Amino acid sequence: MLNGVLTAYGIILASIPIPIVHFITFPIGPFVAGFVGGGIAKADEGRIVTFGLMVGGLALIPTAILLVLALAVDVDFGLPTGLVVFAAIALVPYTWFGVTVGALISFLLRDRERKNEASDAKLDD
Repeated sequence: MLNGVLTAYGIILASIPIPIVHFITFPIGPFVAGFVGGGIAKADEGRIVTFGLMVGGLALIPTAILLVLALAVDVDFGLPTGLVVFAAIALVPYTWFGVTVGALISFLLRDRERKNEASDAKLDD
C-alpha cells in the first residue's frame, strides 16, 4: 500500500510546478493519482478510504508549510492572507476526495475485469 500512496502523492506533486499546464493538471491531479496509486496499492473496498486518508495525510505537509509561511513568517503571496489560508485548508479534503474517488473507480474497473476473466474461464470449461 505504501508504494501506491507514495506514487499517488508523487503524481499530485508533479502536477503542480509546470507553468500554465498546472491550471489543468492540478485540479485533476488527485483523481489521476488515486486511480494510478489505487491500482498499484490494489486498494479494495475495505482499503479505498484508508488509501485516500493516507494520501490526504501527506497533503497536510504542504498545507502546514503554506499556513506557516502565510501566518507566522508573513510571506506575501500577492493574495489576501485569508484566501491563502482558505485554499490551504481546502487542499486536504479536496485531495482526499479526489484520491478516494480515483481509487474507487480503479477498484471498480479491476473488479469488473476480474469478474469478466472468471466468467470467461467458466465458459472455457
